[in-house]
Amino acid sequence: MKEPVLDIALVLKSINGKIDELTHQLNAANKRIDFLERENAMLKARLAIYETPKDSHNSSIPPSKDSIAAQTEKAKKLQATRSLREKTNKKNGGQMGHKGSTLKMVSEPDDIIEHSPGFCTRCGNDLSQVSGAVVEIRQVFDIPMPIRPIVTEHQLIGKQCSCGHCCQTEFPGEVRSTVSYGVNIRAIVIYLSCIQCIPYKRLTETLRDCFGVSLSQGTIDNILKEASRKSLNAYQAIRDRIEQSKVVGADETGANINGVLKWAWVWQTDNLTYLHSDSSRGKLAIEKQFSNGLPDSILVTDRHRSYFNMNVADHQICLAHLLRELTYLTELDTQQTWSVQFAELLREAIHKRKTVPWESIDRCSIIDRFNHLLTICSGGLHQKIIALIKSLTKYKDYVFKFLFDPDVPYDNNASERAVRNIKVKQKVCGMFKSDVGAATYSQIHSIAQTAGKNNQNPFVAIMAVANNF
Repeated sequence: MKEPVLDIALVLKSINGKIDELTHQLNAANKRIDFLERENAMLKARLAIYETPKDSHNSSIPPSKDSIAAQTEKAKKLQATRSLREKTNKKNGGQMGHKGSTLKMVSEPDDIIEHSPGFCTRCGNDLSQVSGAVVEIRQVFDIPMPIRPIVTEHQLIGKQCSCGHCCQTEFPGEVRSTVSYGVNIRAIVIYLSCIQCIPYKRLTETLRDCFGVSLSQGTIDNILKEASRKSLNAYQAIRDRIEQSKVVGADETGANINGVLKWAWVWQTDNLTYLHSDSSRGKLAIEKQFSNGLPDSILVTDRHRSYFNMNVADHQICLAHLLRELTYLTELDTQQTWSVQFAELLREAIHKRKTVPWESIDRCSIIDRFNHLLTICSGGLHQKIIALIKSLTKYKDYVFKFLFDPDVPYDNNASERAVRNIKVKQKVCGMFKSDVGAATYSQIHSIAQTAGKNNQNPFVAIMAVANNF
C-alpha cells in the first residue's frame, strides 16, 4: 500500500502559525514583565518612604510632627548619630570660656532691713543700745504684691476771670474718655498677646488674676487693632530698610487663618525682621511686598522656586537645608555614596569659612569637586538623588556664594528662627481668627524682633507703640 505523500507546504504553514502564536505570546509576556517591573519600582519607592521616613533629624519637619515610630529608641539612636550636630566629647552645659550670667547686687536697694542682735549669745548682756557694724549683706529681688492698677483722676479746673470769662484747659491727649486704660496696660496687652502668644481668654484671666485689671476680649482686640494702626509707619520703615540691605534672608511657613491654609513670610537681616502673611506662596505674594524685587540684595533662601524668580543681585542656597536632605537620601539609599561625598564637601566648605583666613580658602578645589559630583548622574542612583542633582545643576552658582563674600551666611537659620514664632502662636492659640489678626501679629512681632536685634528691650519698643495711641 502506498504511503501518503507529505505536503511540505502544509507543514510549513502549520509551523509558521505556531511561530506566530509563540511570538505573540512572547511579546505579551515581555509587555507584562515591563509593566510588573515598573510597578515593582514604583512600589519600592513608595515603600522606601515608610522604611526611611522623613522626620526632624533628616529634613525640615519640626519634631512635633514626628511619627510615633520616629520616637522609638531605635529612631532616637539614629537621630543622635546622623543629626547635623556632630557628637563631641564635651560635657553638657556651658563650656570653658563661656560667659555666664548671675544675679548681682545693686548699689542702691529700695529697702534696707537691719538684723541686729538684742543680747549677747554668750553672757546674755543687753545689746539693744550698743552700736554695731555691717558684717554681711544679702539682697532679695522680688515684685511687690499685690500688683494692682493705679487710678489717676484728671480734673479740669474752671476759673472765672475778672472780665467775666470762664476759663479752663484741655485734658491731655492720652485722656480720651471718661474712663480709659493707660499706656502701661495697653503695652502689657500687646506684649502678652503678640510676643508671648497668649490667647484672648487666657489673657483676660492673666490680667485679672495677676494685675487686678478686668478687660474684656473685645477691649483686648480693640487695643491690638489700634496698635496695628499706630505702628504702621514703623512697620513700613522696616520693609524699606530691608529693601536697601545687602544681604537678606527669607523663608515662609504655613499659617492657619480661620481654618484656611495661608502663608506667613519673613524677610530679615542681622538688624531687621519683616513678617507678613498672604494667601499665596508664590510670586504674587512677593510682588505685593517688593514689586521691584531686591535688586541690591543677595537673597539667602531654600530652593523654593519663587525666590529664584525675583529680581535680586544674587542668591545663596541654605546649606542646612541641603545637609538635612542629604541625611535623608543617605538613609534612603545606603548602597550609594554620592550623598555622603556631597555632605562631606559642604561641611568642609563651611569649616574652611569658619577657620581658614579669608584669602587662604581654596575655593577652586571646592568648586571643582562640586562640579564633578554634579556629573555623576547614573541610572543606578535613586530617583530622588537624581532629582537633587538636576536641581543643584540648575542652581549651582548659588551653592558656594558664601565663599566669595564674607557678608553672606552659609545657612538660612536666622530666617527659620524669625518665622518660628508663627508656629508657637498657632500651637498655643490654634489659629489666627482673621487676616487682620494675623497682620497685627506680624506687624507687632516685626517691631519687637527688630528692637531685640538692635540690643533694645522689645517691651520698651512696644511701650513706644502704646504711647502713640
